[in-house]
This record gives sequence, structure tokens and C-alpha cells, in this order.
Amino acid sequence: MSTAAATRLNFTPTVVARRGASNKRRAVAAVRATAATATKTTSPAAAATSAYARELEVATDAVRMASTLCQEVQGQLMRQDEQAVTKDDKSLVTLADYAAQAIISWRIQQEYPDFTMVGEEDAESLTGGGEAGAATLAKIVKLINKTLRTHKGKDATQLNTDEVVTLINKGAGTGGQGRHWILDPVDGTLGFVRGDQYAIALAMMEDGDLKLGVMGCPNMPKMGEVLEYDSSYTYGFSPRTVSKLLAGDNLGWFKGCLFTAVKGCGTFMQPCDTDLKADPVPVRVSSAFDPQAAKFCEPVMKANSSQGFTASVADNLGIDSKPLRVYSMVKYGSVARADADVFMKFPKGGYKEKIWDHAAGVIIVEEAGGKVTDAGGAPLNWAGGRYLDTLDRGIVATSKVLHERLMDAIKASWTSSQL
Repeated sequence: MSTAAATRLNFTPTVVARRGASNKRRAVAAVRATAATATKTTSPAAAATSAYARELEVATDAVRMASTLCQEVQGQLMRQDEQAVTKDDKSLVTLADYAAQAIISWRIQQEYPDFTMVGEEDAESLTGGGEAGAATLAKIVKLINKTLRTHKGKDATQLNTDEVVTLINKGAGTGGQGRHWILDPVDGTLGFVRGDQYAIALAMMEDGDLKLGVMGCPNMPKMGEVLEYDSSYTYGFSPRTVSKLLAGDNLGWFKGCLFTAVKGCGTFMQPCDTDLKADPVPVRVSSAFDPQAAKFCEPVMKANSSQGFTASVADNLGIDSKPLRVYSMVKYGSVARADADVFMKFPKGGYKEKIWDHAAGVIIVEEAGGKVTDAGGAPLNWAGGRYLDTLDRGIVATSKVLHERLMDAIKASWTSSQL
């Protein structure tokens, strides 16, 4: 299979060609969702009748529309019909980042006209970017309107430029007390532009308490398949699977996972693609800890987290496995459905974590039976504005069974690193 063939499909086998490493495939336990359902008595019906049933319906619809839009843009990037640009903070941004924020804002506004949102993007570079900004904005408007027709029919509302700018700028909320939606329209933009993993992550909080989360992971394998490299694993598909797709075989729901969570109602997984009909599947974090079988996940890029420190913590836990390195909040989904037992992120000193980079993933793990804290064991403070200012060193997510042991391992590694 050629690199071009793989990238046109938006599959992570592009990683194989890019890294030039061995593509030996490691069989991973399939999603342990079905077997774990008996341990929790929640159901999709419980979420549907909860106090946040309408909000969940709106959020799910919004993230599904954004997933469709993002997949189209990722295909354009892989064909080199479009390209990402670098923002002032050195991060990447694409048409999809702006368009996804706008279409999600539009969907929420249909039900909650006075909503406030803490989102990643704003339209300043578009409205103040001269002819180039205007041209990019025109593409964004066209993309949004096409997606609205796809999901809402040929008579769907069509938005104009001013409306799209206003919707993008809805993300300027400052958070704090009250009700706020929290959005990362394309989390893991580097993975996105490389044809790899990314997530559309939407959460809602009230007075600093997360109430629901919806996370679309359009490239995430349904069954947790990974590819093995010299020093890590990553999600991917076997040559056999890719060959079937290139041959035109219909594999049904094999990738594209949408996670939903409502406080007190559990976490569920279903297809991102609305054309694939499947009942939501309950997912649960690992119920026990076996160091010989355990896996941990972390960011792909060393600049985003100290991989040496996570390796030390894993060693103190007795984990023998290589790390599962994944772009974006997909890592929270990995822990929620027990593809990995632990997620760890230890950024460089001085880095300020944004709430949109974690909110949806955190409630998804917590409602799957997990626990998310900072590296000192304290819960995350969502009421402090746009940033998680009070973090102690980093963020970890794991099962409640393993959390205390993980804290001990972090303490031992930290003490050793300070010698």
C-alpha cells in the first residue's frame, strides 16, 4: 500500500510510512466495554431521561456535524488541497478549527440563545487578515453551509459571513461560575494535519462542576487496534484491514468513535458517522491492575510532556509495556474504554493547561469509573477561568483502583528526579 493511498483514507498507517519503523502489529484486547457493562447499572435511557437530556442531544448532534466537517478538511489536507497555518502562539490552525467552532456554536444557539462558551478559537486573524483572511473565511462559510445541508437537508439554514464570525467569536467566554460550554473544536491539530488521531471535544459545566461531555474521535479504531514501533504503540489498522477498504469492502463500524457522558449516568460509545446504526455501548475503565498486561498512554510529542518522567512512573508501577502514544484527547477515550490503564501528562514548568484541552475527556473518564487529578492528587478546578492555574505538575487519569498506587509512583519518581 502506498503512502498516498493510506493518507487519502485518513488512516494512521500514514504513521508507518512517516516514521519508517517496523509495522509489526500487536494484537490488543478488543474494547472491553461489553464485558464490563454489568458493573454499572446506567444505560443510554438513563442519560436520555436525566436533567441534561436535551443538552446531551444538542451536544451529540453538534459534535457529529463537526466530525463530518473535520473529516472532509482532513481529506483535503492529505491531498494537499488545503494547508494549516501557524498562529502567533506557534500552534497550528486549519479551516476545520474555525468551521467546527462555528457549527457547534450554531447548534447550541438553536436551543440556548444566550449560551456562553469557553472555546479555543476566535475570528481575529480572519477579519483582520486582509484578502487572505477574507478568502479563508469564505471557504469556512462554504464548508459550514455544505455540512448543514448534509445533516439538516437541502432546505437547511445557510449562514452568511457575519453570522459565521459571530459564531466563532462565541468562544471568547471567560468561564468561572455559572453555566458554560467548553469546546476544543479540533484537539490535536498536529495529528489532524498528519492524517492521524484528533478529537472534537465539547463539555458543559455549571458552577465549576462538569455535567456532560461529548467527544468525537473520527479516526479512533473501534476495537483498539494498534501498530507497534521500536519505542511505542499507536492506534492504526492492519494491512489486511486497509486492503479490504481499498478493495471496496464494507466493514461497517470499524473506526470513528463518539463518546458521551452525563454526570451520574455513565459513559457510552457509538459511531461518529450517523449513517452507521449501532446502539451506544457502555464503556468502563480497567477493573483491576496487572502490571504484566497494563498499558499507559501519553502525548506523542516530547515537547508536550516529559516522556522520561512518565517512563519512570510506569517503571515504579511495574508496567513493562511500551507507551501508547496518541495525539489529542483521544487518550482519555483510551482510558475510559480500558485500552490503557493510565494516561499521564507532565508538561514543562510554566506551561498553563487550558480547560478546553481536558474538560470533555475528564468527565468521560470519570463517568466510566475512573479518576482524574493533578499529579499531587487534587481534583481539577474548572471554575478558575480559561486555564487550570492551580495544577500540581501535571494531569493523570486512571481507575480508582490504581489511583493511590499511581500517586505513590509519581512521588517516588519525583523524589528521584530531584536528587
